[in-house]
Amino acid sequence: MVIKFSRIKEIIFSSKIIIFGFFFCILFWIVEAALHTSFFETEDNFIQHLFTTTFHELWMRSITSFFLILFSVVIYIDQRHRKKLSAKIEEKNKFIHIIFDGIQDGISILDLDLNIIQVNHWMEKMYEFSKPLLGQKCFKVYQKRNSPCPWCPCVKTIKTSEMHTEVVPYPSEHDVRGWIYVSAFPLFDENNNVSSVIAYIQDITELKKVEKKYKDAFSRAEFYKDLFAHDINNILQNILSSSELCKYYSNKINSEEKSRELLETIENQVKRGTTLVSNVRKLSKIEETEIKTQQTNVNKVLKKVIDSLKNSYPSKKMDIKIEAQGNKQYVLANELLFDVFENILNNAVKYNENLIVEIIIKKSETHKNGEKYLKIEFIDNGMGIEDVRKELIFKRAYMEGKSVSGMGLGLSLVKRIIDSYNGYIWVEDRVIGDYKKGSNFVILIPDEEPIFMIQEII
Repeated sequence: MVIKFSRIKEIIFSSKIIIFGFFFCILFWIVEAALHTSFFETEDNFIQHLFTTTFHELWMRSITSFFLILFSVVIYIDQRHRKKLSAKIEEKNKFIHIIFDGIQDGISILDLDLNIIQVNHWMEKMYEFSKPLLGQKCFKVYQKRNSPCPWCPCVKTIKTSEMHTEVVPYPSEHDVRGWIYVSAFPLFDENNNVSSVIAYIQDITELKKVEKKYKDAFSRAEFYKDLFAHDINNILQNILSSSELCKYYSNKINSEEKSRELLETIENQVKRGTTLVSNVRKLSKIEETEIKTQQTNVNKVLKKVIDSLKNSYPSKKMDIKIEAQGNKQYVLANELLFDVFENILNNAVKYNENLIVEIIIKKSETHKNGEKYLKIEFIDNGMGIEDVRKELIFKRAYMEGKSVSGMGLGLSLVKRIIDSYNGYIWVEDRVIGDYKKGSNFVILIPDEEPIFMIQEII
């Protein structure tokens, strides 16, 4: 019904053009008769001259009328042609607009002043929080800036008339939730000058995550490789040197004590290698999987670690005390808590030159950011740690591009485990201002109310 009605309107409009042509012919006929009787044949009557005319005048009037009607027909044909052409252009534009909005990447067209001329549906969706987009400055809408972005590829394209690309933070450099890849292409006018710029935008957030994942994996692999190349070679060299010295002292008189020391050194180096391999495996496991936590009894874990520590250093004199404030002994942790305590206590013994190794383990309740934690302090009288190294010793070495050994790897493992518990760890001086008097390793682990209470005594 709509089609028929539009067709009727078209016919009426076209007919009006032709009717106008005929009307103009009649009007011309009347005007010509009036002028002729007024200036040339004044004695004739106007009405008489209008209907009675010579052959010559009839011929002239007919020719003129013919051209007037022909002109009307030409206008009619031109009008129809324009309508058909307009319909085709409109259909083509509609098709282009469908494609424009259907592209699953962003398209933003800018003028030379960086005003947004046109965007597709993807851009409207991605920057819905900045609507309206059209007519706004791109840097204001897309990056929340008051001036053009220093890295903007569109600015470079306007200056050089060439394509430029850039990886840009999304939604802005001050609020980075993802990354987009922007390709800027120039559009030229009839004089081959840049008239506007097309910015083609792709969301590469997931790609960046995958890239980071593989970069981290590569960095870890390099770290482990460097670690083994350094520490394993060092361990093997110590074993080789000790074994050669054993051979040398085996032929000497009264060398039993020296041989025993060398054998003990070899045994310690083997243990060091075993610990190294174990720590690397645990670090790798923590990095690759999500660690689950559960209700864990701190007292039990501490008892096991202390017993193990005394067995590992039978010749060392140790004075280990536990001071507890309150009855809290349960935290959200898992079996890796043993490794945390073992690494810290092992370092307290290993890096201690005193005749008696003194270690005080303090437990207390504390709050941080509105959450309850069990605070555990390991206070020793060892060599201490300089201020410049207090943070570095916890950093994962593969992120720094450097290899570390001994305490560095162990505390990297400790830091990662505590992070997986949503806890905190740091180191202080035992005596404030004098690191050489010993260290105080402080750990905060989320507190856990026990399902049932059991009083235990270590």
